Amino acid sequence: MINPVDLLQPISCYPHVVLVLGKGGVGKTTVSILLARSLSQFGSTLLLSLDPAKHLVKYLGLTSEEHVEITRNLHIQQITIDREVEAITSKYAELLRELTPSLTVYNIENVVDVVKYTPGVEEEVFLRALLRVYKSNYNYIVVDTPPTGVALRTLILPSLYLTWLNKLIEVRERIVSLRYVTARTLGRKVELKDRALEKLYEMKSEYGYLREQLALPEKTSYVIVATPEPLPMYELRETFNFLVQKTRNKPKLLVLNRVLPESIASELGVLELQRRYIEEIASYGVKWIIIEHLGRPTENIRDIEELEGRIRVLEK
Repeated sequence: MINPVDLLQPISCYPHVVLVLGKGGVGKTTVSILLARSLSQFGSTLLLSLDPAKHLVKYLGLTSEEHVEITRNLHIQQITIDREVEAITSKYAELLRELTPSLTVYNIENVVDVVKYTPGVEEEVFLRALLRVYKSNYNYIVVDTPPTGVALRTLILPSLYLTWLNKLIEVRERIVSLRYVTARTLGRKVELKDRALEKLYEMKSEYGYLREQLALPEKTSYVIVATPEPLPMYELRETFNFLVQKTRNKPKLLVLNRVLPESIASELGVLELQRRYIEEIASYGVKWIIIEHLGRPTENIRDIEELEGRIRVLEK
């Protein structure tokens, strides 16, 4: 079994979050399970799946999508998107009722529907899930992420939100100040608390904290998974560059999954292509591993256990 603590160094702060990224279908769930099983030998570990396809539940042979204890040190949790979206929209609806009571005459349920189907709400669900794990009591949290596009949009959201929040706070502070001056001028009682402004400050604090955690190598490790094929390797390049440029947190581990034995790769006419991709991931200057092809689709925990013997750890 691999020693992920060595592969993911530095790890100096807990909880430590491992985000497993890559194109859909390259084996992110498989790699996430392998990492979580290994990390659970060194401390309490949560394997959290944000994968809408729910491969984690299928691979482990579970019927529940809730929090499940696998062993004393290993727990899993499958995020159910619809349920999380419902919780978010209910929270927004309650906030709207509090801030603008008159909105109820316009049927607030319609507002909830707008929030629910607004582009980006799925990324918001994942973002809130990440915020929770950084405040958890586990030593390690391995996150099986959704496909690349959604995952990268989620990672950039804290910075985008902070830009918008700073502008909104600036506008709201002017409104509160004007309200204060007007009330004093008219001799009315001045209400110093502003619920909307307090909420904006709270959100700024949360997203600032999350952006900081995502950028700290001691708190967050990025693992990128690809297979030796053109599209997965393209997404590996794009993801690597995104992380370096946007989070300033260089990936700690690259995984090339489903690598064929050379005899089979030669027979299929892909040997040179596979060799070229192996050389490419070796050129990134980070640790990397190869997982040899199982010879069949990975479908259950027994297949994953077999894969543990097919991992080749290579130095940078």
